Amino acid sequence: MFDPEQWPDRLNLGCGWDHREGYLNVDLNDFHKPDLVADVTDLPMLPSGRYREIIAQDLLEHLPRTKTPAVLAEWNRLLAVGGTVSIRVPSLVDVVKLFSKPENQGSARQELLVQCVFGTQAYNGDFHYASFTEPLLTHYLEQEGFEVASLAIKDEWLFDVDAVKVRDSDYVEHWAPYEELLASKDTLDFLTRAYHQLLGRDPDAEGITHFAAELESGRMGFREVIDALRGSPEATGAAPSTSS
Repeated sequence: MFDPEQWPDRLNLGCGWDHREGYLNVDLNDFHKPDLVADVTDLPMLPSGRYREIIAQDLLEHLPRTKTPAVLAEWNRLLAVGGTVSIRVPSLVDVVKLFSKPENQGSARQELLVQCVFGTQAYNGDFHYASFTEPLLTHYLEQEGFEVASLAIKDEWLFDVDAVKVRDSDYVEHWAPYEELLASKDTLDFLTRAYHQLLGRDPDAEGITHFAAELESGRMGFREVIDALRGSPEATGAAPSTSS
């Protein structure tokens, strides 16, 4: 019987041992003794739009990469418009650069850097499933209704990002039905499943060729393909447009 009104309007998600005064400290592991033991990717016990700040440090990399948009959408739901989320995650490009520095050539330093990429793996949950680049992290945040206010590199390999909620995410309404589809492992698998789910048929060769080229070039992502298919005349039942 958790009552969120009895707690502050600031969240420290995935807090571990970093308990903060003036925050509701949330963690999945009860041995961290958080204020609330819960899955930080799904917090139905917390009301929408109540919170003015979320801290989520060293957290997103511990979650499956394909769940990043859904997790950011859930955090967006919790925040009031104008509220901030502060995220710290590994920078893949910067940590890889560290491997080649002369001062990092000893085995102990190399092992430490591998740990930065993959986690300590010392206990269940301390595994890394994702890493980030500046374009990707910015894209994920903007896609789910945030505007990046600041982005800096900490300790040569970590992103410190502050972002402001500027609008509600449309993930639950717009994208949740396609969560499994968006987690497809490769282009052909995605396109085959997308055609089946959205058009009820196998993809044609022309469609495969077109969308595969768009995906490979980066001009489109999985979401853009889904939008194109579900907005097509075949999906909507509208007559295809003609030009003279």
